[in-house]
Amino acid sequence: MSARPVADRLAHIDTLRALAAVLVAVMHFSQRFLSLTGGDAHAKTWPRYFDFGTTGVVIFFAISGFVIYGTLRGSREGTGRRFLITRVCRLYPAYWASMVAGLIFIWWWRGWPITPSFVTANITMLPTLFGQSYVMNLYWTLETELVFYVACWLIWRLGWIENPRVLAGAVVGFTLLWFGVKGGMNLGAVADDLSASWKNLPRHLGIMFWGAYFRVVYDETSGFRAAIHANRKMRVLIALTILIVVAGGARQFRFFVHPSEMWFSPYVTGPVVFWLWIAWWRVRFSPLAWMGKISYSIYLFHLPVVTPLAWWIALEQNAAWHGWPMAVYIIPTLSLTVLVAAAVYYAVELPAIKLGKRLAGSRAGEFGTQAAP
Repeated sequence: MSARPVADRLAHIDTLRALAAVLVAVMHFSQRFLSLTGGDAHAKTWPRYFDFGTTGVVIFFAISGFVIYGTLRGSREGTGRRFLITRVCRLYPAYWASMVAGLIFIWWWRGWPITPSFVTANITMLPTLFGQSYVMNLYWTLETELVFYVACWLIWRLGWIENPRVLAGAVVGFTLLWFGVKGGMNLGAVADDLSASWKNLPRHLGIMFWGAYFRVVYDETSGFRAAIHANRKMRVLIALTILIVVAGGARQFRFFVHPSEMWFSPYVTGPVVFWLWIAWWRVRFSPLAWMGKISYSIYLFHLPVVTPLAWWIALEQNAAWHGWPMAVYIIPTLSLTVLVAAAVYYAVELPAIKLGKRLAGSRAGEFGTQAAP
């Protein structure tokens, strides 16, 4: 079965990454502006049907598994070192810049206490390990990313990176472990005060390794429809997808009985959108592709943009800006966020990526330059 040509392999990932970033940003924007809409019925009810923010995060996790897996395949010589260097240079500089923005435009702006231990713990990107809160709550996804990178590096180190059975086992194992954690909480065996990011870590790692297995099948097939009967790995992928969807939608499948509950789980919607986009739709739209390149900064900086803006609009002297439809608030805020993200990308992200490639060596140029937040 013929493999996909290199130039065709990942061209549409950036457009999906942009969509995921917009979903997360729009959800947070709607939360900030909801009190200003004057009772916008649509703004209040649509989150009941779709959790757009979490759906975007789930898509990001699947993309991360899909992309990161490919960076460790091939020749072993120096691969682990290059992987670690490029990942650090890819994630940390923009993250530290967003930390500064968050400390200024969220913590200082609101008068919240900023301590040296709080700042130091957040510099590591793993603040909860040191008993500290996040500068911005969305940083929990970056902790998950780091755990996934370490797991991938260990799999590579053990020489299992080319073994699809290991990836399939990781999907099943982490998904079942998540069920075990949930069951342990119900029985009192797992502490209720365990943070949500760590309680749900096995679920999210399962999704990321599902994305990695998806990459294995994607690289080995010229068309998903034709491969269903011809490729055993495709059938395994379908089984893994069913597992992910059933696990993710266990609560939401009862919406027929409890219509007040959210109708569609992001852990169902996200994998389904990812599959359709990667395997069939494969949308390539230049403006979205460009936004996909700066999506990490969109993710990191949309809260420092919206927080002071929403505060300013809420002031009594700006009452003329109150009571408008949600779109009137979201569209300009998203536009401003994209401008800020573009500035950060070209001033911080891109130079750091290039530095990482120089430090890592020549083959680093073949690595995917983007990681999902």
